[in-house]
Amino acid sequence: MFKDIFSISLSSMMHRKLRSWLTIIGIIIGISSVIMLITISQGLELAIKEQFEQFGTNTIRVTPKGIRGPPTETDVLTNKDKNIVEKVNGLEYVSPVLLKNAKVKFNNKEILVLVAGYPSENSDPGLDDLSLIPENGRIFKKGETKVALIGSAISEDSFGKEVSLKNSITINDEKFKVIGIFEKAGIPNIDRGIYITLEDAREIFNEQEGISVITAKVQEGLDISKIRKNIEIKLEKERNNKNFEVFIPEQILEQLSSILAVVQFFLVGIAAISIFVGAIGIMNSMFTSVLERTRDIGIMKSIGAKNSDIMQIFLIESGLFGLVGGIIGIITGITVSYLIGFISSQFGFTLLTIRINPILIILTIILSFLIGMVSGYVPAYRASKLKPVDALRYE
Repeated sequence: MFKDIFSISLSSMMHRKLRSWLTIIGIIIGISSVIMLITISQGLELAIKEQFEQFGTNTIRVTPKGIRGPPTETDVLTNKDKNIVEKVNGLEYVSPVLLKNAKVKFNNKEILVLVAGYPSENSDPGLDDLSLIPENGRIFKKGETKVALIGSAISEDSFGKEVSLKNSITINDEKFKVIGIFEKAGIPNIDRGIYITLEDAREIFNEQEGISVITAKVQEGLDISKIRKNIEIKLEKERNNKNFEVFIPEQILEQLSSILAVVQFFLVGIAAISIFVGAIGIMNSMFTSVLERTRDIGIMKSIGAKNSDIMQIFLIESGLFGLVGGIIGIITGITVSYLIGFISSQFGFTLLTIRINPILIILTIILSFLIGMVSGYVPAYRASKLKPVDALRYE
């Protein structure tokens, strides 16, 4: 019996192809939007987690207050602050970093680049903890000057000609020899960055005291949260102000995850509006279908069809609208997600990894079918309650 009911429902869909596709399109748009937004937001969250794992879980950073990204032009911190941090017990090393935008020339072309100055004596562990390992060449030696490490994008496509080891580049009219080229990290600020010694950075930027960020590595096995609090207390006491921030990777990760969750909620909410519109489209189509097939309903009832049989026919038909729309929407959403992942990789953001969650796919298919059935319930109920005599009389 169910096979016959399913066959009638499917035949009705196929018989009215244009109207069926117009009905399904609303569900396709809504489901594809949900799949795409959830998949991309999960990919972003995964990329953020991988990036923070790459930066290490036992690193503390001190920055000017209110700054989360690279503090390029704000030097609220000074060498005095670095000395205060160094007095805190439990730190393996303390590394001040100076970040500034500079004019960089090579091959008769000039570009504006973020230049980072690291102390030559701490460059080995400091860069290593950031997973900044030269793919070619080496890092600074203690006391070395006028040498530079460059990101992969600077080397490959920033000057119209590849920058190789031992080439010279000009930073703010000072020549620097390239001694190392980093492998591609997938993070624009790293791939398009240039790294020199802190001593050279202070000279070319005429900045003897200012520090953009202080990085401190906690000794293995110690409580990073407790040491972070000690740094905060000492700095506040010595500076007599709170114009700074001390944070650990977990704090930033939690904040970013919360922000992503809120953004994801609102985006999926917007996509849900499309699904609602699609559901209204299914309901409207099913009401029309009931009107068109009123005589057919009367004939089926006159030869013994029960109210439940009529209701099942229309419920399954509306469910199929949702199911077909859901499957096509899932395929569309996955395709667009991979396309966005590919485009982002072409722009240098290779950390965005698109991974399809099988559970999400299964739940979406079930949800699509249920949305269709719920949308068709009222028309199906109305069809099941038609009296055979009235239905046969309908013109």
